[in-house]
Amino acid sequence: MPGLALGRRLTAACAVSVALLAGCSSASSSSKPAVCAGLDSLKAAVSGLKDTTVSASGFSAVSGQLSKVRQQLQAVEKDAKGQYATQVAGLSDAIDSLSSSLDAAKADLTGATLTAVAVAAGSVVTAGQSLVTAVSDTC
Repeated sequence: MPGLALGRRLTAACAVSVALLAGCSSASSSSKPAVCAGLDSLKAAVSGLKDTTVSASGFSAVSGQLSKVRQQLQAVEKDAKGQYATQVAGLSDAIDSLSSSLDAAKADLTGATLTAVAVAAGSVVTAGQSLVTAVSDTC
């Protein structure tokens, strides 16, 4: 019966090995890149900016939402580790432009500066959606 005992041990060893391999393969196939974690937050921040009304009395709402977009961009950029550099730079430039437009409108509120804020906010939304789309392809 020593052959039977050896056979059982081999069967048990094979079963454990298969279980371990299955556990490893399912964990690695379902894990997503770190950049995916911040994607929903960035998407929500961009959507929030899109839904914010640009008006002379609403600059604080635009500024607040812009801060959220900037914060989420920093998180996604950190997690992306250089990937999506073109889209990240595009959104960063759009954020800087909106920030400058807000400052100009606060300093001298005219129809032109208010329009510039609205256009710049639209550019942030477009650039944000571009980055979200690019990252979504990975996630």
